[in-house]
Amino acid sequence: MRTLKFRAWDKLEKRFFCPDKGYQGHYVLYLNGQFQNLQNGSGGDEYVVQQWTGLKDSERNDIYEGDYVEYYKDEKNYLGTVSFFDGAFTVIGEHYYENNELTIFKYQLYTIYKYIYEYKVKVVGNIFENSELLKQ
Repeated sequence: MRTLKFRAWDKLEKRFFCPDKGYQGHYVLYLNGQFQNLQNGSGGDEYVVQQWTGLKDSERNDIYEGDYVEYYKDEKNYLGTVSFFDGAFTVIGEHYYENNELTIFKYQLYTIYKYIYEYKVKVVGNIFENSELLKQ
């Protein structure tokens, strides 16, 4: 059986809650995806719930939905966002080639992960705390 882990971004406090890290009993994740803080009664649209992909990067950090991952393939640097797309966790991003041609790429995370050490797959941030990464 696969381990399920989640984290929740609190939009008001601007921080993550990871229920598997000492918060048991204080938070509830309902089957409809809603997250509720039992300590202060907040919940619903105040939180964004993100699921763990079941994978770790080359530095043994968990990879979650909403993470920015960087990897190197064919001597080129790629940076993309982990999303659940077409039934699989997928890295979606943009890449500029030497001739300034912009391409959009979508690779299933597992396809990249098979080469985790060769491609040096690494979590470099997330959509909430590091939104500037994809604006470069």
